[in-house]
Amino acid sequence: MLTDSNAPKGFIDTLPDPMKPELVPLLFVMVLVTCLYLFLKSFFFKPMIQLMDEREEAIRSGSVRRAEAAAQVERSQADYAERLRELRAKAFEHRKALGAAALAEKQELLERARQDSGRRREAAMAELESAREAAKADLTAQVESLSESMVQHLLRRA
Repeated sequence: MLTDSNAPKGFIDTLPDPMKPELVPLLFVMVLVTCLYLFLKSFFFKPMIQLMDEREEAIRSGSVRRAEAAAQVERSQADYAERLRELRAKAFEHRKALGAAALAEKQELLERARQDSGRRREAAMAELESAREAAKADLTAQVESLSESMVQHLLRRA
């Protein structure tokens, strides 16, 4: 503990007292920090903030486009469902009309078949009747000829 002013000074003793600020270095540091702040603000923070604003705007517009696309998809699905329902109804009506036409055609074919079979039956009945009449006439003729021949034979014997 040398308190003597004539005592030799060490390296630590040559350093300035940190508790006593000097004005020139303090002003230099303040100017340097201010310049550094202005430099960083104009060349680093401003582009960084601009980049972040652009990114936020892109995200916002992307979410808006996504919402619009989702709404468009919903509208398209609703239109598709409506058209599908209409087409199914048309297909049902078409199948119903085809079924009715097929039933009408079947009924017509059955009626024609009935009429045709009725005509054939009547023709067959008429043919059978004429064949019966012809057979009856033939048998009657044969009976008459046989009876004549028997009468002749009996008359010859008698």
